[in-house]
Amino acid sequence: MRSNHFQFLLTACLGLLLAGCNTTQVRTTEHTGIIQESTPIAEHLLLDVGIGIFNPGVDPDADPEKTGIFPKIRAAEARFMPYILMETLQQSGNWGMVRVIPDRQSEMDVWVDAEILVSDGATLELGVTVQDSSGRTWFTKKYQEEASKYAFDPSIPNHGEPFQGLYNRIANDLLAYHRSLPEAEIVAIRTITGLQFARRFAPEVFTGHLTADEQGRLYIARTPAPNDPVLQRVEQIRERDYMFVDTLQEYYESFVRQMDVPYLEWRKAFYEESEALREARAQRNARLIGGAVAILGGILAQGSNSPVVNTAGQVGIFGGAAAIYSGLHKREEVKFHVESLEQISDSLQGEMEPHTMALEDKTVTLSGSVNEQYRQWREILREMYESETGLTTN
Repeated sequence: MRSNHFQFLLTACLGLLLAGCNTTQVRTTEHTGIIQESTPIAEHLLLDVGIGIFNPGVDPDADPEKTGIFPKIRAAEARFMPYILMETLQQSGNWGMVRVIPDRQSEMDVWVDAEILVSDGATLELGVTVQDSSGRTWFTKKYQEEASKYAFDPSIPNHGEPFQGLYNRIANDLLAYHRSLPEAEIVAIRTITGLQFARRFAPEVFTGHLTADEQGRLYIARTPAPNDPVLQRVEQIRERDYMFVDTLQEYYESFVRQMDVPYLEWRKAFYEESEALREARAQRNARLIGGAVAILGGILAQGSNSPVVNTAGQVGIFGGAAAIYSGLHKREEVKFHVESLEQISDSLQGEMEPHTMALEDKTVTLSGSVNEQYRQWREILREMYESETGLTTN
């Protein structure tokens, strides 16, 4: 009876061992292509898209050893990924102006915000929310992409962005929602955006043109006359705002181009370390399970009346202990991989350079962070509007 019990437990443990050693991950080299309209979208139906800086999805003071996430790199990724999405939308040809704009500091027809949920070289997962200028949410969705094992293969030139399929799917979903909107609603979105900008500079004139429901969604109460002199002046101010937004894109482009090579190398290193980490953990688990099987076999064998089996049991106990010790040694190896990743975390830096903007009657220099330069620029635009119209925006 004891022998049958021993055989059952040993078989069960061996089954666990085999299960632990046969876990595989399959990654494909194919990704979703981007959809382009067969006929160009009419200009008055092209919506401008603003993409915010992504939420890094990690506490900047978090301990990488505990989270496996490196805050400095996540902060850089949060600026890198919006630019890749911007390029994807631009290349689709389905939109008007597409720009990276932090904290919605300029008015746009559609806003794309995202949080980085996973980014480890092997997997990218984003939580994306899309809204239009009226406050209507188009969709909230999670996107995930697995990098191909060939994504970081140096023998394959010009492989491009490893997770391009993810960005393409976001672009395709945006287009699908745009297609579902009646033409009148698209025109209304564009009108609301313009009125929001006008209200920022001339609230005493344009506040009554928009109304909001209980959920905060905006609707057009009335539209100004096309030849309204205040509206014409605001539109000129908006053209200057576009100029600054375009200038900032040069900063983001420079940042991304400088980041391209080190970031690709970092993702490749992270990918390789992650694969090694998974392999080390799989080996550790196999050794721990194998050690447990040997110990279990040794303990159960002690009840046997056979000297040979008893001797084998003693060997099993000590052999199992050695296997478990080896497994614990693998835990130290896991720590080594984590330490190796930490050494990569300081390589991505991006400073905002001062920008000089030439206006009709003067030249202004903006300095500080992106947000600080936006604040300075909006103050300059406000002063220009007040000087040109004699009206105050307070």
